Parts: sequence; structure tokens; C-alpha cells
Amino acid sequence: MPQYSDDLFLGPAPTYIGTGIRPYTTTATGGTGGSSSTTLTITALNQGAPIVAGMYVDGTSVTDGTYITEFGTGTGGTGTYVLNQAINIANTTALSLNGNIVFDNPSPMSTGVGPLGRVYIWDVAPQALVANNIAASQTPTASGSLTLTAGTSIKSVTTIAGVAALQTDIPRAVRVTTGAAAAVLTGVAITGTAGQFSCTATTNLVVGQYLTISGTLGGTGTITGYTNPTTYKISATNGTSTFTLTTTADVAIVTTAGTPTGLTYTRAFAAQTVTVSGFDYYGQAMSEAITSSTSASTGVSGKKAFFVITGVTTSGSFGGPVTVGTTDILGLPVRAFNAGYIVHTGWDNVITDDAGTFVAADTATATTTTGDVRGTYVPSSATNGIKRLVVTIALPAIAVGPNATRIGALGVTQA
Repeated sequence: MPQYSDDLFLGPAPTYIGTGIRPYTTTATGGTGGSSSTTLTITALNQGAPIVAGMYVDGTSVTDGTYITEFGTGTGGTGTYVLNQAINIANTTALSLNGNIVFDNPSPMSTGVGPLGRVYIWDVAPQALVANNIAASQTPTASGSLTLTAGTSIKSVTTIAGVAALQTDIPRAVRVTTGAAAAVLTGVAITGTAGQFSCTATTNLVVGQYLTISGTLGGTGTITGYTNPTTYKISATNGTSTFTLTTTADVAIVTTAGTPTGLTYTRAFAAQTVTVSGFDYYGQAMSEAITSSTSASTGVSGKKAFFVITGVTTSGSFGGPVTVGTTDILGLPVRAFNAGYIVHTGWDNVITDDAGTFVAADTATATTTTGDVRGTYVPSSATNGIKRLVVTIALPAIAVGPNATRIGALGVTQA
């Protein structure tokens, strides 16, 4: 029999309608008694389903990234719950609790085709993005793994394979951010005819690092083609006091030896490939290669929405510090390969469609540089754990109809 009055029964056929995890939200009244504590007392469950461990807690004066780690006397309703960090709010505070719970694995319905088309209501209250909540500031000196640290709005988890990992509040893309401007080189002299230089001994000179020379060239020595300012690239170095420059296009430059005056030599960063590994919302292994910026204090966002992160590696030294954190690029729970399938985008309690940014699902064979397999959405204003995003997504027959497939519902296999 059809499941709903508008369903058409066409006989047995596989129909994929389940999803591995679904958003879970409720509102409540409670607090910590007006003092700093990790014990949250819920005095009333106002709307929604019972409280479960892992739900994020948001409300006025609630510290960003606060979530429930375990039950106290409460088991889903009124009572006490243990928080991951101390907060200070009155017991009369209006709270929003958001999280994810296990639902069903995407699986075929063998009796009847179910609906030929339906909508998915994606209802979440994303936590605020944080630039360093996956990997705190560190300065790698060679290729290798960055140290992962669970920061605000990130949970430490263990995968079913026993691997320590980090979990985001909802699937979202990762951002790699370079640190503050690197130091200016001093005591610079030109030592050769093909862009060779020396300087007062320093640290973190690396191949691929950019160096901007500015000012009016005086003194002795020349740099053919120099104009104020010009950015060059370090093509060779001993790491501390000697280096060779080329153009940013890796073309050799011509110099004459001497000691220039009137110039400032400002280091930037070497662009490196940062590879993020982990799993998506449905437990599929995935990875993404992000090329970092050569500019100071600049972030580069990935395109894929990660839910669990098991590792972040870099192809070499940046020549300065770098952090890894979350973004406001949020991963859709089902595939939307065309904007026409986004029926409505509600954001921050506004009834009109939000003027955010939708990126359609990438339908090409997944690689480390392709886009998200289900598509992403960036709200028009910053997430903060309180603003609610409610997106109505139309599911076509390929997702829930008589010819439905896993790819139709959840996108191509991750890579």
C-alpha cells in the first residue's frame, strides 16, 4: 500500500528513503542556577523531542560550543545534565538544543515504490565558525601531519576502527588560515648574478615562500626589472641566511652583486597542499586537497563538507604559522544538483528566502579536488548557534521514486 495519500503504488521496486543521521532539535527552559557550573538543570521541556547526549546548548549568555556530555538526573526531559564546559546562566533561560541522532541507513524499500517525489526539511542551528578549532596555530618545518586539537564546537570521538578523530556539529567545509605577517628580512645583500641573496640569520626561510621587495633601490647591486613593489618567490635556500629568488612564475631573474639600500624585504608564505581526511555525514571515507594562501592572515576554504576529521597533512613548510578550522559552508543532507531543487531557504526567523550562496552537488567522479557530492549552502550572515536554517529540498524520483538509487539520494561515492 502507498505510505501517504498522495503516493502512487506501482508494485515492488527499490526506493531509497532513509538517511543515516537526521537533525534533532528541541527547546527548553533551564540554567546553572546563576553560577558558573557544568551542571545544567532543565526545568521545562517546551517543544521538540527528548534531550540526548551530544546536543549543543545555545541561548543568551551560553558559551559558544557548549554541549551535553552525559545525563545527570535527567534522561531526556527535566532534570540535570553534564556539560563539556562551565557556563553561568539563570534557571529561567530559554534554551535551544540541537544535534544529530541515528535514524536509518539509506536502504531500499522492497514493498511498493513509495513516493515518486517528496521534500526533505533540513532544520539545523549551526554553531559559529572558528578559525582554529581543528588544528591550533603551529609552524610545520617539513611535510607531515598537523596536530589536531578539539576546539570550540568540535568534539573528540573515536571511529569504529578505533581511530581518534574530531567531529563537527553538522557537516561543514574546512578552512586553512595562514598566520600573521612574517618578519622582515634584515642585512640583505645581493651575492650573485642569478637572484642570489644573503641576509642576517633568521628562521623559516623555505622554498616556495613569497618575498615582497618594496622601496626605492639605492646603494650598490641591481635587480633587473625591479619596480616598487615586486613580489618574488624563493627557489632555493639554506633555511636561515641565503636564498635565491625567481619571479612568481618561476622565471630566473638577473642581478648584480652589491648591498642595496632603501629596500624592505617582507616575507609571506609558501603555498602548500593541505590534505584533510575523514568521513562524511553517512560514514563514507573522504579527503580533500586545499592549497593554502601565500598571504598573511588569509584563509582558504575547502569545498567538501566533513562531519568527522581523522587527519590533516601538509606537503611542506609554510614559512610561518597556520591554523585549521570550520567554515560557514554547510553540507546538504541530500543531493541537490540544481538550484531548482531548493524550494525554500529560511534563515534567522525570516520568512522570505535567504540570500545565501548555494553550490550544487558535484556529479563528477569524486577526487580530492572536486566539490561536495550533495551540495553546500552558505547563509547570508554568520552562524552563531542560535540562528536557525530551515531548507526545503525537493527530492526527485531518482532519490525516492521507482528508479531511486543511493547516488540519486546521497550523491556519487566519496573519494
